[in-house]
Amino acid sequence: MSHLNNLIASAALVLGLSPMAHAQSPVDIGMYRNGDQLDVYVKPSSDFSGIVSSLVFAIRWDGSTGATLGTMVQEGPAAQYLPTMRSGAVREQGSQRYQVYAGFGITPMESTGARWLAGKEYLVATIPVTGKADFEIAQDSWTSDAKNNASYYLALGGADRTGGIYKSLASVEEDGGVTVLPNPNNGVFAFSFTNTTPMDINVEIINALGQSVFTDAVTGFEGAYRKEMDLTSQSNGVYYLRLKRGGNTTTHKIVYK
Repeated sequence: MSHLNNLIASAALVLGLSPMAHAQSPVDIGMYRNGDQLDVYVKPSSDFSGIVSSLVFAIRWDGSTGATLGTMVQEGPAAQYLPTMRSGAVREQGSQRYQVYAGFGITPMESTGARWLAGKEYLVATIPVTGKADFEIAQDSWTSDAKNNASYYLALGGADRTGGIYKSLASVEEDGGVTVLPNPNNGVFAFSFTNTTPMDINVEIINALGQSVFTDAVTGFEGAYRKEMDLTSQSNGVYYLRLKRGGNTTTHKIVYK
């Protein structure tokens, strides 16, 4: 067993395996390109509000592009129930670059006001990027090598609940020209985008707890979409515009001061 897994196992002994963790189903991970940052999400397959005891994943990209990753940022409850950061420096493997991230939590989600609902995505971290490259959550021979131990791993209450990677690639072309103005704002803003070909769209605005405050769905939409929003009846803070167009999903940060 690797050193990192030993740490995880030790944490499990300290935390104990809660009944909720025993009953919990696997949790998947995904990553989206959002302008000049990467948004990392988890998607549970059952409801959960206990301790997210550990998270490990690695991001891979082509070093020849000159692209780099900045310092990870966490906001809202995720920063309390699953503080996560870089684990070591960028590793080189031929032309490929790897950055490993690890998080360890001891605070129950419910004490932060957060709760995961089955099948919904929850933002746990954003990572600024510089340059043009396709970034990917890696699951390969390098991450599975015992010396690196960087394959995706997630534990709840000390119990392994690692699921799959439902969206690994965050493409440089993924952002899709979505505009949010003004941003930051005082709760009143507008967002817009354009579809050049007909496709089904689903629009959702969620708060930092993952709760939906606006939804819209249009079948076979083509042309310019624009929506004026007034969130002044909601609490100020960070919100996210999630846009599904065809088979692609993008997320866009909205700051309500």
